[in-house]
Amino acid sequence: MIDALENLAYLYEVFWFKELSTILQSIVVLILVRWFISLKYRIILLLFLSAFIGCACNSFGDMGYWNDNDTLKHIAPATLYLIIKEKNSEFNIALFAFLSPFFLISCEFYGGIFFFISCILSHLIILLFIFLARNNIYLSLFISIIIGVLYSYIGDIAAPGMNDILVNAALITLSLKWIDHYTKNSRFNLFLKKFWIVLCCFAYFGSWAFYPISGYYKESIL
Repeated sequence: MIDALENLAYLYEVFWFKELSTILQSIVVLILVRWFISLKYRIILLLFLSAFIGCACNSFGDMGYWNDNDTLKHIAPATLYLIIKEKNSEFNIALFAFLSPFFLISCEFYGGIFFFISCILSHLIILLFIFLARNNIYLSLFISIIIGVLYSYIGDIAAPGMNDILVNAALITLSLKWIDHYTKNSRFNLFLKKFWIVLCCFAYFGSWAFYPISGYYKESIL
């Protein structure tokens, strides 16, 4: 009986109730974002919400309660909503307000010169591939999947936070939106929609899909 209950509660050592709780939290974040952008002080509210999520992700991540996919769950649906609903510069500002504090708090690229250089170089390479693939739907999906795989895989085999340094979805999005704003051209908006749809899939299913890989890696180094 006890074994049956444990098998019901755990799958690949991922706690069902924890997963359900995290999904509900991401839905709450999405509801708050949708509500905030209808209010007068939307930008200030989004900045505080983003900073709160970033601090929570750092704190619960350090305690081992939230993994990297849990962190991505909290921002992916809301970010996708802002990108899909973007019809004018107002949503552009909202997207920057929602992602910028979270990026600055959660990504520890400032931990040393090595991390800073690694962060810059890796994202320059990623942006180059995105620029080359932006007009091709299949290449765009392929690049998005590769980024999702790298994010999940690096999160499983490397030190905590390394995937955010090397493959940071918030930094990629902010960089592309800044390029769009600077060039007065929404050339990357379609790519970002596909990108965050793919990341939502990795956020919600990455823990299950990559556990066998991480388990094999951990056994091989022991």
